[in-house]
Amino acid sequence: MSLRIQTRTAAAGLLLASIAAGAAGAADAPAWREDFRELPKGAETKGKPGTPAAVFEAADVQQAEDGRALRMTADKATASFFLPVDGVDLRKTPVLRWRWRVTELPAGADGREAAKDDQAIGLYLGTGGLFGKTSLAWRWETETPVAATGTASYAAGVVKVHWIGLRNRESGADFVVEERNVADDWKAHIGGDLPKSFTLSVSCNSQYTGTKAAAELDWIEFRPATNAPPAP
Repeated sequence: MSLRIQTRTAAAGLLLASIAAGAAGAADAPAWREDFRELPKGAETKGKPGTPAAVFEAADVQQAEDGRALRMTADKATASFFLPVDGVDLRKTPVLRWRWRVTELPAGADGREAAKDDQAIGLYLGTGGLFGKTSLAWRWETETPVAATGTASYAAGVVKVHWIGLRNRESGADFVVEERNVADDWKAHIGGDLPKSFTLSVSCNSQYTGTKAAAELDWIEFRPATNAPPAP
C-alpha cells in the first residue's frame, strides 16, 4: 500500500471516529437543562394569598458543581418557582434528573398530615387549567418515611397533587442526584396518558408548621430513557 493510500485511509478513520464521537455526545446530551448560574428568564414565583412568600435566588454555593445553585428559603412562608421548559416531549425524554440538598428542614413537618404538610423542597410536574390541575411531585420530607406516597388537595380542591417522598430528615445534608422516569411514575400514581404540555416548578414551604425551611437545587434536566431499571 502506498503512503498516499495509507494517509487517506488514516484520515478516513479519523473522520469516522470523529463523527461517531459527535453522535455519541449528542445522544448523551440532555434535551433540556437548567444550571441556575442566574435566575432563568421567564421564571416566575407564585405564592399564596395572605401568606408570606418563600424566596428563590441564584446564589454562590461552594458545593455546587458549577459554583452556583438555586437557593430557596421560607420563614413561615410558602411559594413555588415555575421554570420555563420549552421543547420537551415527555414521550421522548421522560427521565427527570436533578441534584439537590436540604439545609434546613421545617421542624415537625409530615406530608401525611394536612396540618403539617411542609417540605423544604419539592419538584412538581403539573398539567391542567383554571378549573382543575393535576401534579406529580417528588419531595424531600421531614418526618414522612422515605418512599411514602399520597395525595393532597389545595386551592379548595382545584389542585390535586400525587406525591412521592424521596428523602427525609435521615437522608443527610449532602447534595444528592436523583433520577425518575416521569412516564413510569405518572402511570403508577396518576394513570392515563402523559401530558403533552406541562409545568415544572420548585416549591419551598414552612407555612403549616410555622417554622423555617431552606434548600438548594444545583441543576435539573430531562433526558431520554435508558435500559436501566427504574429508581426505587
